[in-house]
Amino acid sequence: MKNLRIKEIIIALALASFLIACGGDNKNNNNPPTPAVTITIAPKTATTAVGTARSFTVTVTGSTNTGYTVSATPAGSGCPSGAQSGNTLNCTPTEAAEYTITVTASADTTKTDTATLTATAVVNDWPPAPTESTTQCTEPIGTGTNRARIAVAANFRIPAQELVRDLFQESSFGADTSIVVCSDSTTNLIREINNGNVPEYKMLFAADESAGTLGDGSFVYAKGVPILGAQKDVIPNISGLITGAPEPTDLKYDITEGSAAELSAKYEINTASAEKVSLADVTAPYGLAAHLILNRMMSENIPDDIPEWVFTDGNQANGLWNNIDRTYDAIVLNSVTVSGTTYPTDDVKSGIFAKSTICGEIAPRATAPAWVYVGFTHPDFIRNQKAILLDTENPAASSLNDYIQSAISGGEWADFLDYNCYLPLD
Repeated sequence: MKNLRIKEIIIALALASFLIACGGDNKNNNNPPTPAVTITIAPKTATTAVGTARSFTVTVTGSTNTGYTVSATPAGSGCPSGAQSGNTLNCTPTEAAEYTITVTASADTTKTDTATLTATAVVNDWPPAPTESTTQCTEPIGTGTNRARIAVAANFRIPAQELVRDLFQESSFGADTSIVVCSDSTTNLIREINNGNVPEYKMLFAADESAGTLGDGSFVYAKGVPILGAQKDVIPNISGLITGAPEPTDLKYDITEGSAAELSAKYEINTASAEKVSLADVTAPYGLAAHLILNRMMSENIPDDIPEWVFTDGNQANGLWNNIDRTYDAIVLNSVTVSGTTYPTDDVKSGIFAKSTICGEIAPRATAPAWVYVGFTHPDFIRNQKAILLDTENPAASSLNDYIQSAISGGEWADFLDYNCYLPLD
């Protein structure tokens, strides 16, 4: 009996211990342990150019205190140091280096995370064209490491820069790219491409169809309109440019006729008020269009015979300019300097150049137009401007080409052309 009693006591004690243990488990389940604090920074690796900000996302979990501190090595990362509260961290490196960025949770300073930011130097290895050349190049637009140098006709210089800036807003096309825009007459640009005596162009935007002579794949990107234009404060209305317009007090007028009989029967340059007229020579497509227009309208034989009302003091053998940038400059400046020689142009009042050149200074883009002009919209005078991708292996040029093709096929290109005073594509 005594042994049985001992066994009962042992069993009772074991059962009590079991119940106590179960009760303890229930208590723990009702009050789970506090979760551990964690902190993460993303992305873990990133690149940017010196002077360009790069964003990181910092996330703190496991605590209502989501603050953190930031440190970076080496010094000069441009990251905000000390205590932070927002989850976006911006770092703008000040010199080329590989930076280690460390974030530490304020709720638990034993919890950290790191990211690596590689900053590359902004490469500017595109010097301006030689002084004997008329080519003008911009500084690189963008800071990406994938770079292209593109050649554009003088009339497309400003639209091309707008186009490149638009490219960088499209992350699917403009990521990590930079582009240098060089402008001149089409003839000079093709000469440079063929001679290979300048850093290689990756894409060409010509002022006529001559881009097609450089290989397969050229396409018409714009239809340019030649105009006879003058500043409004010099010639106040179109009657000062031509005779025969039905509304001579207007600021603009389009001539749709093309044959010599049609033009000469209806219109004439007002040589009393419009001289001197600034013209480019035949090496510039818009110069060629200008000669065709004036020869039909005025029964002249330019450039073999140049009338007195045409400016003839430029740097070429016949005295005409070799691109429309200089044609335009002669109108708005009192002198134009070419290869160290200064040509007085204070007697120039008008000239024939591309409508796109002054697009931002005429209606509808300008509420107070600064120019008076006559446009020549007959197909004989319109410039079918072709472009060509010269280097399919260059990422930046290929991205630009793809962006244009996408805009053309999607319909957005028509708006770009209209905004820059070109006619729509067929």
